[in-house]
Amino acid sequence: MSKRIILTVVCVAAISVLTTGCMTTTQKGAAAGTGIGAALGAGFGALAGSPAMGAAIGAGVGAVGGALIGDNMDKKREAAEKADLQRQLEMERQSGSGKGQNKIDAHYEYIKKRKWVDTSKQERVWVEERIEGERRVEGHYEDRNVPSGYWDEYEEKVWIPEHFE
Repeated sequence: MSKRIILTVVCVAAISVLTTGCMTTTQKGAAAGTGIGAALGAGFGALAGSPAMGAAIGAGVGAVGGALIGDNMDKKREAAEKADLQRQLEMERQSGSGKGQNKIDAHYEYIKKRKWVDTSKQERVWVEERIEGERRVEGHYEDRNVPSGYWDEYEEKVWIPEHFE
């Protein structure tokens, strides 16, 4: 009987470690800690005479310990990424003086632009007599907007001042 429990705990531990692909480091730590804690707890529980109780206690302690370790690893990684970004930002600020960059002389450039040309018009339309609820609406003319238009594409000559790239 105890061999079945130990085999089950080992299988659960292996599955929990192998299925941590889409988790955060904290979640992976908790899953791995649960599996490892359950396996170790079952082993110590078997020595004490209750492998199931040892596996349950080991799984709980392993989950908490693994989550704490994973969370600590997440925080260290985030701090390292933030420090790296700050270092890159500082390097960009220092190189912004134009030293070592390509100087581009002032020049004209042609830029493609487009604008909407509205060709909408008003149209007089006869509306037939009708009944709305208990009210009679006589026939009449209405002015309605007929939307239409097109995009007009053109090039514009723009002055680009001297700058560094």
